[in-house]
Amino acid sequence: MLSLKFLTPFRIIFAISFILAGCTQSADQAGQQQNTTPPNIIFMIGDGMGFEYISAYRYAMSEPGAGTLAPTPFDDLLLGAATTYPDDDTWVTDSAASATALATGVKSYNGAIGIDANKHPQQNMMERARSQGWYTGAISTVHVNHATPASFFTHHPSRKMYEAIADSLATPLQPGVWRFDVLLGGGYRYFSRDDKNWLPELQQQGMTVITEFDQLTTTTTTPVLGLFAAEALPAAIDDQPRLASMTQTALRLLTAKQQQQQQPFALMVEGSQIDWCGHANDIACAVHEMKDFAQALDVVLAYQKEHPNTLIVITADHSTGGLTLGQGGEYAWYSQKVMGITASLEVMTRELLELPRNQWREYLQPRLNLELTEEEWHRIAAVEVPAEAKGRDRQKAIRSAIVPIISSHTRTGWTTSGHTAVDVPVMAIGPGSEAFRGYQDNTDIGKALLKLIR
Repeated sequence: MLSLKFLTPFRIIFAISFILAGCTQSADQAGQQQNTTPPNIIFMIGDGMGFEYISAYRYAMSEPGAGTLAPTPFDDLLLGAATTYPDDDTWVTDSAASATALATGVKSYNGAIGIDANKHPQQNMMERARSQGWYTGAISTVHVNHATPASFFTHHPSRKMYEAIADSLATPLQPGVWRFDVLLGGGYRYFSRDDKNWLPELQQQGMTVITEFDQLTTTTTTPVLGLFAAEALPAAIDDQPRLASMTQTALRLLTAKQQQQQQPFALMVEGSQIDWCGHANDIACAVHEMKDFAQALDVVLAYQKEHPNTLIVITADHSTGGLTLGQGGEYAWYSQKVMGITASLEVMTRELLELPRNQWREYLQPRLNLELTEEEWHRIAAVEVPAEAKGRDRQKAIRSAIVPIISSHTRTGWTTSGHTAVDVPVMAIGPGSEAFRGYQDNTDIGKALLKLIR
């Protein structure tokens, strides 16, 4: 130990500086060591969420005429935009091709799940994470074997191979080890089928299987498979929003695993039904799905604040519906009328089919909350449902009559019931977020995420 009493003042200053420099060097080394630890990755995908959906949500949450806009969790995160086109000459992607690009960094054809245009499997970010000892998870508000979650775990030539995708997710990589630690969403019917009931087998092999939402808060062990609906969960406008609570559970379980083994995790969170509402040209449904997604983002941002070595990336796989805020030449969009609608078109049209025509107006009035003209009511009552139509196809005729009426009253425009080729937002915060700044392709997002997993 260096004694100061034998040193001149100059030498004392020098000695203190030397000691402090050593402390600083140690702190710098510790900081550098911490910075070399790969961050947790939370990848949030608003399926169908083009820029216009964020605008619609922001306006819908704001008071018209107040002169200010309500804050949203998206506001401070925007870094750039991304193209979404598939590996063909159409420019318009489907969710499978885009999710494959986001998960693997490789373009493919519409319908492809985790494979390239030549149908060769491509390593996805969850497989890369697993190979490095990371923990993995995914959340979806549709079935967990749907296009987006499937592309992050499996490899199939068609997104329509729902049963085969479910089989891939349920098959262990080795005894007691699956592709995921947490998988939450819908899709019960694909895992419990006449030809194969995976659920008792999975439980016997050590997986926790839950089918009720109230089991989320009491679940403490992984791996866990949560299947809360036969297919998709109910739309947020028709039920309690679920994405935030599933996200909280996933983060709690993955953090507990991380504390045990000191390994990062990768979690994909999909706001799936923004897209479905866009396909239905259902603006009220879409805004409520955006609110559900924003609430999940609030959960994730709060987590990142407590765990700074966490990267959050938010984007969309494409936009849906060709949504415009303003329609028919009128310079207005009536957000308060949108928020007055209390049910999705999916639910309204399904329930109308179970009622006699003379009760349709009584049913719709309190759900639409719009001042329809007599001509508009007559137009709805006069809808012809094709006799040969089956299942949800019977609802299309009714929806095609109601959508233009809602659009006219709210001044909401739609150009398609499909996807569009417009650029989508890219948002990020946390270590490594600079890699997502600027104008990029969706494959660049996937490549940047894969690069961080080591």
